[in-house]
Amino acid sequence: MEEAEMRIDCLAYALVFGSIGGFAAHAQSLPQFDISATCRTAQPLTAEDRDPVQSCMREETAAERQLQQVWGTAPAAQRETCAGETQVGGFPSYVDVLTCLQMYQGATSTASPRRRRQP
Repeated sequence: MEEAEMRIDCLAYALVFGSIGGFAAHAQSLPQFDISATCRTAQPLTAEDRDPVQSCMREETAAERQLQQVWGTAPAAQRETCAGETQVGGFPSYVDVLTCLQMYQGATSTASPRRRRQP
């Protein structure tokens, strides 16, 4: 039985470390998010925001465009951290990734604040 348990342990380590390594390699390219799913539950930021889903879609699309311009110039560790952190909680966001990279660079964010989602 020890040999079988050892194989399972080795497989588990390979899966964990393989997925981490795969994510690091993936962080080299701009992550692809389903912004429609992210924005589907968007709440208004102001009383004047009559269509929060469309506002969210515009903000996410604009942030993705900005990220396409700066992604390759950001250090790999920062890209990996920011891309990974935005996926925590189930609502990946280009606005969050852009804001994260801008914070690392000490820049003032040009992205809109992230919208709160209803649980």
